[in-house]
Amino acid sequence: MAGIYGVLLKKNQQRKIYNNFYNSKFDNILQEEVESSNFCFGRSVLDKFNDDRFLFEDDNYVICFEGINYSTINSPQKIIKAYVEKGSDFISLLKGSFAGFLFSKKEEKLILFNDHLATKAIYYFYDKELGFAFSSEMHVLSKLLRENQISLSYDYDGIYSLALYGQMFNDFTLVKEIKKLHYGSILTFKIPENNISTKSYYKFEKKEDSQSLKDVIESIDNLVLKSIKEEWQKDIDNGYNQHFGLISGGMDSRVNTLIAKKIGFEKINSYTYGNPKSSDIKIANKIAKENFYSHLQYNLHKGDFLVDNIINNYIKATDGLTHFTANAIIYNAMSRVDCSSYGLVHSGQLGDTVSGSFLKPNFDFKSNKDKIGLTGFVKQPELLNKMSFLEELTNRYQHTDYELFAYEQRQVNGTLMGDKVFNNFIDLSSPFYNKQFLNFILSVPNKYKLNQRIYFEWLKEKHPEILQYTWEKIGLKPNTNFNINYGRLIKKYVNGGKKYFGLKYDSMNPITNWFKANPNLLKQFDLIFEENIVNIDNEELKVDLKNIYKDNIFEYRNKFAVITVLLAIKLHFYS
Repeated sequence: MAGIYGVLLKKNQQRKIYNNFYNSKFDNILQEEVESSNFCFGRSVLDKFNDDRFLFEDDNYVICFEGINYSTINSPQKIIKAYVEKGSDFISLLKGSFAGFLFSKKEEKLILFNDHLATKAIYYFYDKELGFAFSSEMHVLSKLLRENQISLSYDYDGIYSLALYGQMFNDFTLVKEIKKLHYGSILTFKIPENNISTKSYYKFEKKEDSQSLKDVIESIDNLVLKSIKEEWQKDIDNGYNQHFGLISGGMDSRVNTLIAKKIGFEKINSYTYGNPKSSDIKIANKIAKENFYSHLQYNLHKGDFLVDNIINNYIKATDGLTHFTANAIIYNAMSRVDCSSYGLVHSGQLGDTVSGSFLKPNFDFKSNKDKIGLTGFVKQPELLNKMSFLEELTNRYQHTDYELFAYEQRQVNGTLMGDKVFNNFIDLSSPFYNKQFLNFILSVPNKYKLNQRIYFEWLKEKHPEILQYTWEKIGLKPNTNFNINYGRLIKKYVNGGKKYFGLKYDSMNPITNWFKANPNLLKQFDLIFEENIVNIDNEELKVDLKNIYKDNIFEYRNKFAVITVLLAIKLHFYS
C-alpha cells in the first residue's frame, strides 16, 4: 500500500527507500525523504488530498500524516500545538483513515500512530542494540533489514495462521523480528532511554444500553447521514466534482451511494466488477442505470489473472499477510480505472459487520477453532496445535458473542487488508468506518442486531427506496421479513448444494467454476508450489505445507493460502 517509513537504526546507509514501495512505479505518486540526526524519514503516497497528507520538517520536528483527515487538527502547526498541549493523547482526537508520526528533535523521541481500524498499516522492528525502523509496507522493512545485515527468522505462529486460516491474528507477521502496530495504537520510541512502549487510545468495547427500537433507528440514521455527508463532501472540498462509488448486488455499497445521491451529491460514477453472468453484476447494473451519472463494469471471465505475476501484483500489495484471492480481483479491477479525476472511492466496507451479520450468540471458540479464519474451514485440525497463541486467543473470546472477534480479527486482520490494494490507486472510504458510529453500534442491544434486523428496520423506515432492488444474498427484494428470511434460507441451500456437488454456482467471483472450466489454472498453481516449496528451510514446516496444499477445501482456499505463504516468504527473506 502507499505509505510512510522511518529508519532510526544505529547503522544505516540506505536512502531513497521510497523506491522500494509497491506504488513507486505508478503514476501520480508523491515521493519524499528527509534526514535528521542520521535518521531518515520518507513517504511514497498518492499525490492528492495534499492538505490532509504531508511530510513536514522544521527546527524542532519532523511530522508526517498519511491518509484522510476529518478532524480540525489538520496541519503540521495544529499537530504541533496539540502535541505541546496534550502530548501523544491528541491522537485520540483525530478522525479519518490514517497513519503518521511525530519526531521531536529536542526530545529525541518518535511517536508513531494509526487510526482506530488500522486501515493504514504500520510494521516495525526494534532491537536494543540495532535500533528502530518502521514502514507502511512490511516488504520495504524486511528488505531494509536484510540490506543492513540484520538476520530475519520465521514467525511460525504467523506462517501457520496464514496457511490454515488465510489470515493473521493479533500483531503477528511472517517474520519474527517484525510486528504490526495494533489498531488504535500509539508507539513511542525514546532514543536516550533506548526503549519503546505502546498504548491503545481506542478499543472495541461492547456495552449494551437499554434503548428502544425507535431511538436506535433515529441514532443510526443521524450518524450514517453525518458520516456519508462528511465523506462525500471531502471530494467537493478538494476540487473533485465527480464521485466514484463501488456498487454490487450486496446491501452495503448501495446504502452509501444511494443515500449520497438522496442527500444531494450529483455526478456519481459507479463501478462494478466480477463475473458478468452473476446476479451480483446484473443487480448492480440495474441500480446504476436508474440512479447514477455513469457506470463502468469490468468483467472477470476465466480466472487467468489469478496466476499473472502473483508476487509483484498481489502478494506485495498486502505483504502476503492474507491469502491473495481478493487482492488479485481488486488489483485487476482497479488497474483498469483512471482514478485521476476522482478523490475517494466510496464503498460499503464493514457494513455487514456493523449490521449484525457476524453476531453469533453463544459461539464456542474452543470447539470451533477450525472455523474462525478466512478460509472458513481447516482440514488439518492437528496442525492448530502448532500455533502457540491459539489457546489464549480462544480463551479471550470464548465468553463473547463473536462480534468483538469479528471486528478485531476478521475485519482488521482480514477484510480490511483489501483496503491496502485499493489505496495504491485511490483512497478508499466507507461511512461505516466512523468511530462514533462504531461505538454506537456496539452499544445496541443484540436483540435488535440478530439476523441484521436493525439494518432492515432502519432502511424500511428511513430509506425504503433502497429496498426496492433485489439483494443478491436472498435473490429477492429485502422489503419484507418473509423475503429476507425465506430468501436467505433458499439461496443458502441452493448455492450450497451446487458448490457441494461441483456444479456452477451464482457468484460475483466463482473461483471453483473458473478452476473447473480452466484446468490450466491448477497446473499453474502446482508449478508455482513446486518451484517455491524448496525455499522452506524447515523440514517439518515443508511437510505440513505440502499436506495443507493437497487437501482441498472450498474454492481451493487451501492452495491460495499456501501459495501466499510460499511467495510471501520469498518476498520477505529472499527478494
